[in-house]
Amino acid sequence: MQKNAGAKQEISGLHGFRAILCLIVANYHIWQQSWLPQGFRLFGRWISYDYITRTGYMMVDGLILLSGFLLFLPHARCMFEGGTAPRTDHFYIKRLARIVPSYLLAVLAALFFIALPQHLYYSPKVMWKDLISHLTFSQTFFYQPYQATHLNGVLWTVCIEMQLYLLLPVLAFCARKKPGLTFGGMAVIGWLYRAFVYYRIPDTAMYINQMPAFLDVYAMGMLGAMLYTWLSKWMQENSGWKKGLVHGLATALLIIGVMLVSSVLKAQAKIASVGLDALRLGQLSNRLSLAVGLMACILGIAFLPRALEWLFGNRLMRFFAEISFNFYIWHQILAVQFMKHWFGFDTLHNTPGLQKAFTLLCYAVSLVIATAVTYAIEKPIANKVNQWLKQRERKNDHEGSETGNTEQTTDSLLLPAEGGGESAD
Repeated sequence: MQKNAGAKQEISGLHGFRAILCLIVANYHIWQQSWLPQGFRLFGRWISYDYITRTGYMMVDGLILLSGFLLFLPHARCMFEGGTAPRTDHFYIKRLARIVPSYLLAVLAALFFIALPQHLYYSPKVMWKDLISHLTFSQTFFYQPYQATHLNGVLWTVCIEMQLYLLLPVLAFCARKKPGLTFGGMAVIGWLYRAFVYYRIPDTAMYINQMPAFLDVYAMGMLGAMLYTWLSKWMQENSGWKKGLVHGLATALLIIGVMLVSSVLKAQAKIASVGLDALRLGQLSNRLSLAVGLMACILGIAFLPRALEWLFGNRLMRFFAEISFNFYIWHQILAVQFMKHWFGFDTLHNTPGLQKAFTLLCYAVSLVIATAVTYAIEKPIANKVNQWLKQRERKNDHEGSETGNTEQTTDSLLLPAEGGGESAD
């Protein structure tokens, strides 16, 4: 494949974007247990970010949007730069290698160290349904495993991601051939599904976060990857003041995106104050506008000037982005267990010192476990799989060269230059 020699393969700023999204979601879950006041004093004035914390669950949409953006990037580069599309078998193997080991550890740890010792299941049938649905990434289809699981409450998001991973090669193929029709169809399905739930389903708890409800969000991420690739290629073909103009516009776009996201979260916080049903309806009605704001943030960060890009792509942000998956799947269950066994509900909520200690404990232990699991389990397994696939690819290339039928890949998971971009997903 002929690559643009100067093409930017890694979008380092998206490490920080992923880290921020993950921290907002985690802060919401930990705050649910602690009720720690969300704000700080600056020059004697109380600065509150309470509305961000109370709506932190909505940043799951941002993680799904970012996933669609990153995973469609190699397909977008194929469209604009030529070459062979990423291999479907490699994509599935890579996704399974990255997700399943950490996920399986979290499920089994919850089962054998929490659910069974604490006798949380009232019958073996309920236990097996909970366990099997989690192991098959189908828990969102059943009430107890989804709404009342004793394994790990945040794992439903991994289930949705896996369902989208299953569809991505087909969606990507269609998007390469007919992008307008594909993205338009995904958007219509997402809108119609949410409208049906909003207007026709009395109890929306089981339906607001099913996979079809995110299809337009995912489509927006894929479209964003195309816009990024096109503009990146244009910048490589131009220089001087034109690049400076793009960097300036990107900074403005990021500011606009942050303002739009902030306004959506404020509106959602106001809606949610009415009650749980209103909160869920607000999620449905605000999902699209939130995705637009977050997409503006992604594209803004992707084209920031180098000095500003460092704020999102520095070593600290990269480290947290690298461990973010394991941090995400461990933080909530730890917070619940700490509350249940080490802190009393009434005592914690009425003691500011304990609230701070509890919050610090949750973050510290989650970071330690996430770091250990990432570097002891996730990365070694992923590296082994990467090496195996590279060896197989080299063998295929060698055989192809002998027959005059060499196939090259644009799979971002196989290109070292794009390793950083992948880790942000």
